[in-house]
Amino acid sequence: MRTHALVLSLAIAAAAGAAASPATAAPAPGWEHPGFDAEDSHYNPAESVINAGSVERLVKKWSMPLRDAPESCSGWSPPLVSGGRVIVNDKLGISAYDAGSGAVRWHFDWDQPDDNTTPILGVGGGLLIAANGDCNSQSDPDGQLVALDLADGKVRWKLSVDAPVRSAVVDRGVVVISGWSPSDEEVVAGFRASDGKPLWDKPGWSTSGVSANGVILMRKTDGSGAADGGSSAIDVRDGSLRWSRLENWVVEAAFDGSFYVTDERGSLIAVDETDGSVLWRAKGKASALIAVDGQRVYRSSGRVVEALDGRNGRRVWKTPMGVEAGQPVRAGGLLYAGGPVLTASRGETAGAAFNSQVLVTDSALYQVEKETLVAYEPKFDRWRGAELWR
Repeated sequence: MRTHALVLSLAIAAAAGAAASPATAAPAPGWEHPGFDAEDSHYNPAESVINAGSVERLVKKWSMPLRDAPESCSGWSPPLVSGGRVIVNDKLGISAYDAGSGAVRWHFDWDQPDDNTTPILGVGGGLLIAANGDCNSQSDPDGQLVALDLADGKVRWKLSVDAPVRSAVVDRGVVVISGWSPSDEEVVAGFRASDGKPLWDKPGWSTSGVSANGVILMRKTDGSGAADGGSSAIDVRDGSLRWSRLENWVVEAAFDGSFYVTDERGSLIAVDETDGSVLWRAKGKASALIAVDGQRVYRSSGRVVEALDGRNGRRVWKTPMGVEAGQPVRAGGLLYAGGPVLTASRGETAGAAFNSQVLVTDSALYQVEKETLVAYEPKFDRWRGAELWR
């Protein structure tokens, strides 16, 4: 049985050029975290081309079949976009495709595809960080972090940790992970993103992969995921304490100075990032599937999508989807949640359904459809183009 201390094995890549500085990502907004940003808001404020006037004109731009393997523990996941590349997990590892054409830019292969879970991905400082665990050990599984150069997919550094990684986020030049196993106490830990250097750790705590302006919210656990105490906010750079509260909160997202958390009583709560004070509480509205844009909080529950007022948590609109609602994604005045595309302001149907999670950025929509990565863009006719682009 291992103790809570992280037993680390840092392996700097031996490939030629490993010590070179990683490439700098292009300044385009992209989509560099699973939830768009480190706040996990699932809101892209920069998108304007794909909107209510153009969403019904989306056409397939390109598609690429993802790599498959007969025996793999890893799988497909929604992609990221950064530096003109679309990055996606597949059953052999991770692949990057040209955002404009779909051409393969690079592949990274796991040494053992049947012993690597699907990683959590995030981009920072020109590096793609992948955090996951192994599959074959039931009693004492391990975890790992791998940093790949975004430009060419080469390994820049690699790090082994005691327990499988269950959450991860990249912010302020730091990778923050959380994880536990039957033989490893739960821990939250920070590592320098540029080289994997351990910075701090917090045994007996858990977090959800959300960082608000360099502050993460942790909850005290019994070491195996169950609530056992209050909540504390810490600085990602050094682990220093910002504030603590007696409530045990699970953080789901953050935006514009607020954390959005759930509690054991089933409430969705807006909490001030600076001191932990409760701004509003919506009873019975707890959901892990939320998106936040400042004006509204969007939540999926069963076959329904609902918008709450960002000022007080009161319902603004509620829309039956006809299918199981998925992760809400907000961009271009629209809301995507696994059924018909909705207007963000009223919850009215604006376009046909996208049945799997999408991301919308840089005038394109991307999603993984079964075993294929697909990119869509709006098709404008010659005479209406100027009107639709306004």
